[in-house]
Amino acid sequence: MDLYFIWLVTFVAGFWIFKKIKEWQNLPPGPWGLPIVGYLPFIDRYHPHITLTNLSKTYGAIYGLKMGSIYAVVLSDHKLVRDTFSKDSFSGRAPLYLTHGLMNGNGIICAEGGLWRDQRKLITSWLKSFGMSKHSVSREKLEKRIASGVYEILENIEKTSDAALDLPHMLTNSLGNVVNEIIFGFKFPPENKTWQWFRQIQEEGCHEMGVAGVVNFLPFIRHVSPSTRKTIEVLVRGQAQTHTLYASMIDRRRKMLGLEKPKGAEYAPHENLLKLYPNGHIKCIKYSKVSPNTEHFFDPNTLIPTEGDCILDNFLLEQKKRFESGDPTALYMRDEQLHFLLADMFGAGLDTTSVTLAWFLLYMALFPEEQEEIRKEILSVYPYDDDVDSSRLPLLMAAICETQRIRSIVPVGIPHGCIEDAYLGNYRIPKNAMVIPLQWAIHMDPNVWEEPEKFKPRRFLAQDGSLLKPQEFIPFQTGKRMCPGDELSRMLSCGLVSRLFRKQRIRLASKIPTAEEMRGTVGVTLAPPPVKYYCEPI
Repeated sequence: MDLYFIWLVTFVAGFWIFKKIKEWQNLPPGPWGLPIVGYLPFIDRYHPHITLTNLSKTYGAIYGLKMGSIYAVVLSDHKLVRDTFSKDSFSGRAPLYLTHGLMNGNGIICAEGGLWRDQRKLITSWLKSFGMSKHSVSREKLEKRIASGVYEILENIEKTSDAALDLPHMLTNSLGNVVNEIIFGFKFPPENKTWQWFRQIQEEGCHEMGVAGVVNFLPFIRHVSPSTRKTIEVLVRGQAQTHTLYASMIDRRRKMLGLEKPKGAEYAPHENLLKLYPNGHIKCIKYSKVSPNTEHFFDPNTLIPTEGDCILDNFLLEQKKRFESGDPTALYMRDEQLHFLLADMFGAGLDTTSVTLAWFLLYMALFPEEQEEIRKEILSVYPYDDDVDSSRLPLLMAAICETQRIRSIVPVGIPHGCIEDAYLGNYRIPKNAMVIPLQWAIHMDPNVWEEPEKFKPRRFLAQDGSLLKPQEFIPFQTGKRMCPGDELSRMLSCGLVSRLFRKQRIRLASKIPTAEEMRGTVGVTLAPPPVKYYCEPI
């Protein structure tokens, strides 16, 4: 009996080992890791893209590694990324704790399957109708929206005289209201306390999500690490607070449109939200790890309604239509989905653009000769204020592209998830693998880009002076999940810089950042070092 048991155990163990070896043989090459934690201890938590790029030099354009409980496949070749992300098999999202555990697969960034396809189709259609298409009849209206935000910045600059300015912060506040118009259909009044509170929560949340990256791969860490537990608490509270703000906006927008909340669309946590305080005021609490908790009350009636279409209106009208018609896809239009969608659209619309412009301003101050050349181009094409066509400003766009190349805003890219067993070449990619499009490695490849560490905008110009768009340049990623707001980002960036540089010359008011500081700070995005500027009127 004992011999039979030993033989059975040996046979099962041998069969399992043989099976695992066969599986490993078909996987992409990659480094070995430790039990449970995998390769995580060897990844630079402050600059993970550098570690992953160095590994690509050893293992090639496709390699795999275990990151805690998740198997990750890293791609560092643009052709491989384009081919991979064009396939349905790789249209999912990686099963990360912060995106799946906190977002529950809602919104657009974390959604998958039918929900994702439905919401992406709607958003793409709405954005095009707003003017985010090069040949849209509504483009002129959108240009005027963008211009209004720029005028606010210019007015604030003129008021400050010779003071050193936190120009990126001013830029974010003003452009934020442009994004607010497009997403919510409202603007916040000047110096509004709730708007500052909202931005602080967003910025801290982006930072904390970057700091707490390890919990994505080892969720149990949140139970044993006090620091990680505190971070999760900050993120959960921040999410609840911002969703409270969205609820107040949704309620007021419904009243403006004369809509009732459809039965079945309710979001249970907010059922009695607007009855808690008199006059519909919302209690806004600022939680932070580094400052005392503060609170104030927000009256949604202080929001300034704006003209033009917005994401929120379109969603509410589509929601009404689907629920009234009994459309089975009405389940994609519930208020819970709406809250997460608004958060995704606001974050994607503002944070990536503001970080791009913050890096751009820094490089313009560090390379004043480039700034002067760009100013000359702007003044020659648009000597007077007018709607801006980015195609007529190739040098400006080349400088923005070079900024997005040399400092990839999302250096590890937005990871995809493999929704079924699939193959890339001869390599098997298992279901639920995380697939990383390593933008940093692609944009800093010395075999593609001459002197990649140097800021050289003219690498994006053809001999005739027109703008080049190399296949190796993928700042908004590519494929089925490519960012739908790429055209809005270009319009915001070009519209702001062209109007700012027509009237102002910028230079650093802070010390020149060190080489270490120029590596940036990794959160959700790669943020530049904080600096201040002098703006000199022309």
